[in-house]
Amino acid sequence: MNRENVRKLNSRIALSLSTIAALSGLFWLIFILGDVLVKGISALGPALFTNDPVPPGMEGGGLKNAFVGQLMITFFATLIGVPVGILGGTFLAEYARGRKISKIISIFSDIMVSIPSIVIGTFIYAIIVKPAGHFSGWAGAMALAIIMIPVVLRTTENMLSLVPWTLREAAFALGAPYYKVIIQVVYRGAAAGILTGILLSIARVAGETAPLLFTSFNNSYFSTNMNEPIASLTVTIFQYAMGPYDDWHKQAWAASLMITIFILMLTILGRLAIRWRYGKR
Repeated sequence: MNRENVRKLNSRIALSLSTIAALSGLFWLIFILGDVLVKGISALGPALFTNDPVPPGMEGGGLKNAFVGQLMITFFATLIGVPVGILGGTFLAEYARGRKISKIISIFSDIMVSIPSIVIGTFIYAIIVKPAGHFSGWAGAMALAIIMIPVVLRTTENMLSLVPWTLREAAFALGAPYYKVIIQVVYRGAAAGILTGILLSIARVAGETAPLLFTSFNNSYFSTNMNEPIASLTVTIFQYAMGPYDDWHKQAWAASLMITIFILMLTILGRLAIRWRYGKR
């Protein structure tokens, strides 16, 4: 067998293995999504979103407290994490370009992205929950914000770095100060990429359970007080899935379906933002 035939054989083997791996991953993805859809759609209804939980063992009720609590925690986490991430990415891409501190912060950001979320939860528990003496929604929002910051920071840094330096020089030539160049020129050029990073960071924390177990904990009653333990959808799913009641299991599947749809919508919005900005090119 000559070398050309050997190369063709190796190419076919590699292609076959890659195809099998891709089909295997796709099969499990469809299997999981299909299982969540089939089991979750049967429990969907207006009562799931408008009613509070009923006492254990009773049928009916809903997860209004968990939906509202999850939205509040995620909203405040976004308010905390997104500005810090954007400003941090701006510093690395604009003011610390080419410096050692930029490389150091970038490395630590990559490490933070890979850290298990439960480690961040225990960290917030140690510095906020334990000194305060009680769980709170603010602690949960802070934990999710810390998870969001490195994602937004790295995305912002990369997107700002892609903006040609000639655009900045053109603005400098017109007498614009640096901060106006960043706000009115650089941010506009990288807006779609930054928005995509923000959406992906929200999707990243939308399904987190471990950090909320150590921070916001949970609440069986409807509450919007962020200074006290507050319900969250992910922790409620965990508790209901571990419970002995069939009605709890059905509501847990329905809540899982809603989180899946929410993350899917954010991912689609991110793709549409990229296509809208760069598709014509």
